[in-house]
Parts: sequence; structure tokens; C-alpha cells
Amino acid sequence: MERLVKEGVARVLVFAAVSLFSVFVVSVPRLAADTHSHSEEVEITVKITEKGFFDEKKRPLGPKNPLKIPAGERVKLTFVFDEAINSLAVGDVHQIAITAEDKWTIESEKIWALHKRSSVTFRAGENGRMRYRAHCILDCIGMEHLNNLIIEVLGPQG
Repeated sequence: MERLVKEGVARVLVFAAVSLFSVFVVSVPRLAADTHSHSEEVEITVKITEKGFFDEKKRPLGPKNPLKIPAGERVKLTFVFDEAINSLAVGDVHQIAITAEDKWTIESEKIWALHKRSSVTFRAGENGRMRYRAHCILDCIGMEHLNNLIIEVLGPQG
């Protein structure tokens, strides 16, 4: 009887080891592929207030300080509502459109005090687009400061 128990335990351990190895063999290539795909996307955060567009270090972005993105890369631009919360800001809503000279356009979702983030993703330089302009398409507080974010594509055309 004791021998049967030991054989049963040995079989269970062998089965567990084989199962664990199988999961590892299947998962590692998938994890490597997931890691590779994320490394190809450039993520950039742009903060938005009634005073304009700002980078993550609160430096203003505009014609004199354009946002620069690498050609050929998938770029994920995340717009973050970064206004100080006061009675005016609570109701202020922004929606950002990014346009190119050939009329190509992509729009973010609306962002405001209760929905602070929205992202858009596109390939920088696609179809020869080397310059974009981002601007708020809603009537909002600070509209005059939210119409001039210039996005320049660096490097060869993609």
C-alpha cells in the first residue's frame, strides 16, 4: 500500500512539473512579444490648462517650443486635464483635435475635472505628414491659449 501511495505522489509531481514547464514554454514567447510591441510605442503626456499646453515638467508647448516626435513610431499622446480646481474649472471641458496640412484629423475624447485623461495614437510621419497642429475644438476657458500646439516629426519620412 505504501508503495502505491509513493508511486501516486511521484506521478502527481511529474504531472505538475510537466504542466508547469508547458505553461512556461507557451508564456515566455508571448511575454517577449508583448514587451517588444510596447517598446515600439512612444508615450507622451501633454497637460492642458486654461493657460495652454504644457509638457510633464510644466514647460509651455507652442510654436516657440514645439512637441517633437520621432518619425515612423507609433505615438500615444495622452492629454491630461491639469487645471486648478475652482468654480470655473469644474465645468470647463476640452477636446483636442490633431490635424495635418492634408486635412488628416484625429480627436481625443472630452476631458474635464471628472474625466481627466484621453489618449490618441497615430504613426508619426505617416503619408509624409511631418507637422501637425493640436487645438481645442470646444468653446472653453482659455480657448485663445489652446490653439497652437505644434507637433514636429523628426527624422526621415515614414
